[in-house]
Amino acid sequence: VAGLAPALVERGCELGLYGVFRRGNVPAVRQAPPGARLVAWPVHSRLRDLLGLLRLTSADRVVGGCDLVHHTNYLRPPVGARVPEVMTIHDLTFLENEAWHEPRATKALLRVVERARAECAAFCVPSEATARACRERLGIEPGRIFVTPLGVEPRWFRLRESTGPYLLAVGTLEPRKNHARLIRAFRAARLPDLSLRIAGMKGWLCDDVFAEAANTPGVDLLGHVGESELERLVAGASAVVYPSLAEGFGLPVLEAMAAGRPVLTSSVEPLASLAGEAALLVDPGDEAALTDGLRRIVADEVLRARLERAGPDRARAFTWNACAEATVRCYRAVIGK
Repeated sequence: VAGLAPALVERGCELGLYGVFRRGNVPAVRQAPPGARLVAWPVHSRLRDLLGLLRLTSADRVVGGCDLVHHTNYLRPPVGARVPEVMTIHDLTFLENEAWHEPRATKALLRVVERARAECAAFCVPSEATARACRERLGIEPGRIFVTPLGVEPRWFRLRESTGPYLLAVGTLEPRKNHARLIRAFRAARLPDLSLRIAGMKGWLCDDVFAEAANTPGVDLLGHVGESELERLVAGASAVVYPSLAEGFGLPVLEAMAAGRPVLTSSVEPLASLAGEAALLVDPGDEAALTDGLRRIVADEVLRARLERAGPDRARAFTWNACAEATVRCYRAVIGK
């Protein structure tokens, strides 16, 4: 929302941003873009959902009237609306491999998207890979799916390089992010002058990550880091590594490339298409290939120089203005204007 909303306002969209905001969220409320109204629901989310199920309220009523409601995350609340609804599905990775998510969470997410499939007029997705998953796994008709690639904030292109002796990985500690295999590859690569820093909150099914880290000198699990700290870490990294097993898009790859850092990422879609020739691609399931990739991204100066030049140019192809234009096309298709 932070990147998309201002670009939509520039295109003449009148926005009412709705949600449940508690006292701890007040600073975020004040960050609504100029031209957008922010409507806070002064109720607990469970009460909101109950009111919605009883048809005593709806999203468009809370906002005060609108042409459509866009749920920008697939955690769509069951509040309903009297106008067409659009939902963004960022990925369907929870359906790709049952070992990547806890069974209870998978069932809950599946219920949400199946209900949305029946009730939403259209879906925005960030990549062709997610569009294909929506067609094949959910049976959503192609005409209801609109690809709206995400954008890179301009500040990533302005980071000052101050390279430090470390590799950086970014992402929640969960199985599909592939951190345990990355740590084993780092251990096998034997890079004595470099450490591996992993920035990301503790997620689920990640005991193996902590076990591998404890067994590998030079690995530092940083936990969740704030926005400014993440920018500092990216700017200072010798290289950014993102060997995820599955993604809906892969924004951290673009942000690191925008900052001019050499990037190693996965050869799976959509990451391969996203990075193009501006990153080193490896098979994320092949530990030996990942080990070799780490050595190359550190030692091959010709490769590093090429990636540092190509990264920003590739990242500039992804803007929030382009995302907004694609999103408006979806809106017009839904409401006919």
